[in-house]
Amino acid sequence: MNASRLFAPWCSVLLLIGVVASAEEISVSFNQITPIPDNSGASSALVELEVPASKLVRTVTGLRLSVQLDHPWVGDLSVVLESPDGAAQAVLFNRTGLVAAGFPGPFGCGGDDVDATFQDDATLSVNEVCSTTIVPVLAGQLRPEAPLAGLYGLEPSGLWKLRLSDMQSGDSGTLRSVTLVVVVEPDCDGDGVPDECACPGDLDGDGTVGGPDLSIMLSSWGSDGPADLDGDNIVSGSDLAALLSTWGLCD
Repeated sequence: MNASRLFAPWCSVLLLIGVVASAEEISVSFNQITPIPDNSGASSALVELEVPASKLVRTVTGLRLSVQLDHPWVGDLSVVLESPDGAAQAVLFNRTGLVAAGFPGPFGCGGDDVDATFQDDATLSVNEVCSTTIVPVLAGQLRPEAPLAGLYGLEPSGLWKLRLSDMQSGDSGTLRSVTLVVVVEPDCDGDGVPDECACPGDLDGDGTVGGPDLSIMLSSWGSDGPADLDGDNIVSGSDLAALLSTWGLCD
């Protein structure tokens, strides 16, 4: 008998235990060319980005949003991200460069186009950059006008909405693409604060992760069900690794 063949599967399981992570990034994109009408105001362009539902209870712990759009005067624009329940929003930028006197002037930044990723840890603020010669004028990593952290602690599932409004007559624009990245972590008690479930591998509820739980998992291998500990809709090696990592008495 080849001992290495017996050892190999358990070696793989041990390696899997080492890479189980609590945080996960969910990326959703919209790539449909969408007009941004001139002086649209409240009748803004609307993009919906759907984060799929999960059996796991999760909370948002990070966000970043990449936007590509063409517009000959970005100071006309207001761009706002709204949570799925509509109860919270973050202003990415609102008529950037708009000042009563001096540069850029009373109509906002007159630069062209946006190809930027908005995230709270960026060095530059969106209101610190304006040029009439550099295109796109809003580019790279930028801090939004209002922190995206105002949307942390929410359940991520559902339709996130991006509203793009042109607030001044004279120019229209075109949205080219949007990518929303939502960082989520387990929130077992649903209070908006990340915490691991006390004993996710205890499938039979006896207070111990042991042989009976392993049997339940193996009997549903390759399918969906309570043994799908990571919520990816299939019982597989990552679930086995999670179960083995909590083997023994639950805390």
